Amino acid sequence: MIEQTPNITYIETDQNPKFNGEGAVIPLIIGQTGNNINADDIAVKKYKNINAIEASVANGGIGNADTNMSYKFFKQFTDETYKVHSNDTGLPYVYFIDMGSIPFSNGEAWSNAFNLAMTKRDIGKLVIVGFKKADASKAITNNELKEIVGILASANGIIIEDSKKGKPKRLMFTVDGATDEDMMKITNDESTAYIQKSRVIPCVPDFFGQMVARYCLTKYDIEPGYEDFRSVTADDVIERTPDMEEQLQNAGINFIRKEMEGSNVHAKFCLGVSSSMAATTRPNDCLPHYRRNVDHLINRIYTTCYPQLKRNETKATIDMLQTDVNTVVEEEIEAGSMQEGTEVTVEESDMNPVQLKLKGNAKPVNSTEYIGIEMYISAPDILVVNNTTI
Repeated sequence: MIEQTPNITYIETDQNPKFNGEGAVIPLIIGQTGNNINADDIAVKKYKNINAIEASVANGGIGNADTNMSYKFFKQFTDETYKVHSNDTGLPYVYFIDMGSIPFSNGEAWSNAFNLAMTKRDIGKLVIVGFKKADASKAITNNELKEIVGILASANGIIIEDSKKGKPKRLMFTVDGATDEDMMKITNDESTAYIQKSRVIPCVPDFFGQMVARYCLTKYDIEPGYEDFRSVTADDVIERTPDMEEQLQNAGINFIRKEMEGSNVHAKFCLGVSSSMAATTRPNDCLPHYRRNVDHLINRIYTTCYPQLKRNETKATIDMLQTDVNTVVEEEIEAGSMQEGTEVTVEESDMNPVQLKLKGNAKPVNSTEYIGIEMYISAPDILVVNNTTI
């Protein structure tokens, strides 16, 4: 069904309509499978269930070999997305790009895959599957760090550019075989190579598929650590000392912990964090909970303003747009997703008379800080700049 016209976004609802910000977020996974895939032949595939995913390549799937890292990821992922109760949020489908055995040293192929992923306008999350230590018994090497961070930096840059078009996304990843110490090196600014970006969300390797699913199933204005995991029990969780849990959290690494609520023990995220949590001066959007809230507001404003560019740009049109934007902001405040003080103003751009400029500050629920928004809209595109660290 077409949700809105005129616009550039086509959204297809297959089973559960609660996705894309209002409920669950559609992910696109880019992963290694070991299949025979040429760099020039990569393509986006769409899957609705694990049966279609584990089918042979000849039958449209990705295969189910024990060595297939992407298949193992999807097994975990679909275990978590399985609806336990009728009112549980579900995912109607996922997207996948099969990278076969294309190495991460082929940066051009991976960059092409990231750009290809951006053509799917209904996704909100990108996932990389395939990072792996060569020797699990040893610490991650400097060369491995450089390769991993190089790929992450490439993906983050492409995500930022695409987010300027009004459809913000986040990236999740892990490193198979990595220890907690290995993962913390990836965000440590004293390492040979590191990354500290608010749109990059690292996870420990245990239960990676479930953690990605839990993020996807969590509504934009809810902290990812609020709800229990569906497929991970407290008995499954790897126990860490309070000191190690604090180190991981401060390093911007996501993990599952046991939480006591009365006499009940739950398996939950400690706290949803991004890699920018490791920065000495943490940006205001270092918590994905805040970043996702503001991204949702940006997306709603984009959806509201872009079609109106079909009108002649007059003072009356700008006034109407301001009213529309005010309504969006007020609705988010009334819903409890944004706090009072959130505001966005609409005016004619000083740089271009046929371009609109929107500028303001967003204060997500529970945040004590504002996240700046500056947006320029001109047909047929949109540009968001100065959006904290994106």
